[in-house]
Amino acid sequence: MCCFLAAALCGSVSADEGDYAPLWERGVDDVVGSVAITRDGSAVVAGAGSTVYLLDREGDLLWKTTVGSRINGVGISPEGSRIGVAADKLYLFDGDGNLLWTEKTTYVYLGVALSSNGTYIAAACDNGAIFIFDQNKKALWDYDMGTDSYGIAMSENGRRIALGCDNQGVYYLNSGEGESWSYGTGKRVKGIALTPDGRFVAAGSLDRCVYLSTGEGEHLWKYPAAEAILSTALTNEANEVLAASGRTVYVLDHSGAELQKITLDGRAESIAVTPDGSFLAAGGGDSDQSIHIFTRDAALIERMNSTEPAANGTGLPDSPASSVTVPATPANSSVDTAKVSALAGDGDVSIASQVLGWVENIFSLLFKPQEDFLA
Repeated sequence: MCCFLAAALCGSVSADEGDYAPLWERGVDDVVGSVAITRDGSAVVAGAGSTVYLLDREGDLLWKTTVGSRINGVGISPEGSRIGVAADKLYLFDGDGNLLWTEKTTYVYLGVALSSNGTYIAAACDNGAIFIFDQNKKALWDYDMGTDSYGIAMSENGRRIALGCDNQGVYYLNSGEGESWSYGTGKRVKGIALTPDGRFVAAGSLDRCVYLSTGEGEHLWKYPAAEAILSTALTNEANEVLAASGRTVYVLDHSGAELQKITLDGRAESIAVTPDGSFLAAGGGDSDQSIHIFTRDAALIERMNSTEPAANGTGLPDSPASSVTVPATPANSSVDTAKVSALAGDGDVSIASQVLGWVENIFSLLFKPQEDFLA
């Protein structure tokens, strides 16, 4: 138990791969509750309040538009040709910002995910229903989950769907068929992610744990964080598992070891990553309200830092990338406590609260996810 507690408090102290570094951040007028990114990182879509933003890799605004209510989720097809927005209606835009169609029900849409080329659009409603539409708005399939789904993810071919639900469950569905497997976490599941091929599932729960499973339903591990997990993301083969918890974005390797922690000025509400791990998008909450992009492309960082700032007509404030990355500390180095404290900022939970959360999670590590959970 002492060893587990020490690992939770200290974390991993080394990383085999390069750390993410901030490329740019752009302030908006509300909490950035949802972000999504294309396969190559060339475009990032974000939902803040009732506004949809599409930005390019350099942070320039391609377009923005307002929908009829607060946005609960955004999604983008891997190549960027279609963008879905879940709000009072389900909205589908093309890459140029043209509204293709909307779908209205008597219920609110909570999440949306798209397959390659936007061939399939999966959406979750607050009446417990899951719908799959084609590009022409034809409903191809619907499934009654019997509970609200706060997170939805889809494989690139559209055949696999993962859901994080209000009834504390993680569900894996075969499109057109139904549930393949499920398990319970003990609290509401807000974050859900699939690898492009659907072979791995990452879930984040309000129980402060990140869960990694295979597409066959085998539980690989769970990782305890200090606060509730609001969003998760996966790279190819689950080589990296990312989770947003409090003001921190955790970067874990395939075995669940900590590679890096990134700290925002406000709560990390949402994250998305490219399959190759080159680009990471994050949406900030109160005290931040920014869209962030991090990258491992040192040449791109150098090129952008050497470029003279210019007015881009985006309506978004230009701001230099801030030092929000807290790299893993090498074993032969000491922690710069002043820097860590400065990055933490005001409003963090107390040390006592964090320790209590860690202890609770250490006990939870002694148990597997609730495999007898009934859907």
